[in-house]
Amino acid sequence: MMRTRKYILEPAIISITLLHVGHGGDLLNQRASHFLLHWFSRYEHLFMRAINYLAMRDWVHRLKITKRVVDRISGLVIRNINGEILTLEESCKLVEKIADSGYTIAVGTCPCRRARNQMSDEKPNNTDMVFGRWAEEYLENYPGLYERIDKEKALRLIKVFEDYGYFHQLYGWSFPQDAAFVLCNCAPDVCIPLQAQRTRGYTSFRKGRNTAVVDEESCLGVEKCGICMERCPFGARYEREGKSIVNTEICYGCGLCVSSCQGGASSLKRDSKRELVFARMILD
Repeated sequence: MMRTRKYILEPAIISITLLHVGHGGDLLNQRASHFLLHWFSRYEHLFMRAINYLAMRDWVHRLKITKRVVDRISGLVIRNINGEILTLEESCKLVEKIADSGYTIAVGTCPCRRARNQMSDEKPNNTDMVFGRWAEEYLENYPGLYERIDKEKALRLIKVFEDYGYFHQLYGWSFPQDAAFVLCNCAPDVCIPLQAQRTRGYTSFRKGRNTAVVDEESCLGVEKCGICMERCPFGARYEREGKSIVNTEICYGCGLCVSSCQGGASSLKRDSKRELVFARMILD
């Protein structure tokens, strides 16, 4: 039965996506139908709420049949909608180019926060930065939650999010691969895709183009500093002889450790084996 569903569901989802998302040469490549953009932007938080429920309920994953169904659904979603990690510098460059090209930029309440009803009184809640036609849909659907912003404010916000330890990821459709829709500035303790990855192993975003490296001689040590270990969203830092070391296998290259390293010991090294997908038309 599951094999039959695979051959029916997967081609159907891919066909629907290809039907609505065309190929083109514009910067953001958001050639999706108005119906698709309106529907998904209007109900994204409910979609995220369902994902959060399925990922975080132990009983779902204890039963083989429900786990297989959820694994299948997750695989289909991830293959069609996913993201990639960007650094602070890449995120700023992305926004600059999008703004200079005349696209609308809007920012609003994080869908994961809305899905989990987890608003903060101390940290920014409006961290969902959307572009182009996607931004226009959110402005229309949520006039009280999203606001139109200019390039200067967008750049200021990204740096503020970085200071709070939020990591940046660009999301898009897999068909076509160079379509960019939203820059999620994610609080690690709120982000549903990250929690699903940590808890169940579902990976809904790709590693960035960089890997963190440490100059151990310059490292002040985890007792004196250790901020990088607290800020790493992916658990890629560990202590060795009092120094902070990077596990390169699980480092996603977000750069949060670099922007907070008091001794200047952390840096990013470009990984020649990694390439951006959704930002490749924007960041060269």
